[in-house]
Amino acid sequence: MADLIINKLKIASLKSLPSNEVEIRPLTLLAGINNSGKSTIIQAVRMFFSASRGDSPFLKGHGDISEIRSKSSSKNSDISISFEYSNGDSDVLIISEEKTTSPRKSPHVIYIGADRLGPRPSLETYQGAGNIPFIGGRGEHIVDFITKLSALIVPNDLHHECSEGVTLEYEIKGWLNEISPGVESFFETHAKSDTSHSEFDGYRSTNVGFGLSYTLPVIAAILSASIQHEDNTKFANNFSERWVNEQKNNGFLLALENPEAHLHPQGQTAMGELIAKAANSGLQIILETHSDHLMDGIRIAVKNGICKSENIIFHYLEKNSDGITNIITPRLNSNGQLESWPVGFFDQTLKNRAILAKRSR
Repeated sequence: MADLIINKLKIASLKSLPSNEVEIRPLTLLAGINNSGKSTIIQAVRMFFSASRGDSPFLKGHGDISEIRSKSSSKNSDISISFEYSNGDSDVLIISEEKTTSPRKSPHVIYIGADRLGPRPSLETYQGAGNIPFIGGRGEHIVDFITKLSALIVPNDLHHECSEGVTLEYEIKGWLNEISPGVESFFETHAKSDTSHSEFDGYRSTNVGFGLSYTLPVIAAILSASIQHEDNTKFANNFSERWVNEQKNNGFLLALENPEAHLHPQGQTAMGELIAKAANSGLQIILETHSDHLMDGIRIAVKNGICKSENIIFHYLEKNSDGITNIITPRLNSNGQLESWPVGFFDQTLKNRAILAKRSR
């Protein structure tokens, strides 16, 4: 795997982050109330990757420098985003009014956003330049992605007991059983119309619950980005070879928004376990979540020895009265316990139970 493991992210003059350092681990969890800065951290990672590939750092729909510059910074301040890597190297993206100084390199960022498409009768196949398979931030190419990489071998650490094989498509189907036990999944592309479709238990995706379609891009991203090039030396097609070479040369970083969306509590906990397993196998993941069940799944994985606590970091984000994000970092021990519990950090269930436990007058 390429030695592009991020240890620290520094952000200056970006929205609610005028000058912040964020510790990064193989698994970095971002939590906090709405509009506290979680998505801005993920946006920074995406901007860095885009610029490293020679594209604009400005993400579609987010505006130019005047719209994303921190209101707490001076009017002409540069926006800067820097990565510090585990090998001691560092790189920086600097955006000014006049020019952009792009980073030289970056891990390949796979972004799965909160606004995923969900059930659709059909989806388009990906025809993008470079032809490295692409899920899309909304999961818009997920079926095409799975069929192109279906034969890749997934690490044994991520094997699901319901999987009928060790390749990507089988393992995806196995992990979908955590969402809907016993579900039978089918994926197909149609070359003559550049479309694809999925079926669950013989029904088109629009006739089954949101959870399967909404979670499919997340599971596929986790499993495909966790592959090891040492396990994949023979390729079913050029797409698989390109994917493995990208992993070997640059490594993957997975940026996830609300992977728990539309999942029942058991499924959210299982998602946390899968994410922890992937991080322990070598994949770097940055995610934002509102789910205490997902967080507990990660903590349980630590307690059960599936993932080391030092590979995980939790950040709780909150804004002060000036609209500036503060980052609080409760530490996780080897038993999956937090050494401190910030006010507002996944504590609403306890507050609610305390109210319900009070005797009515």
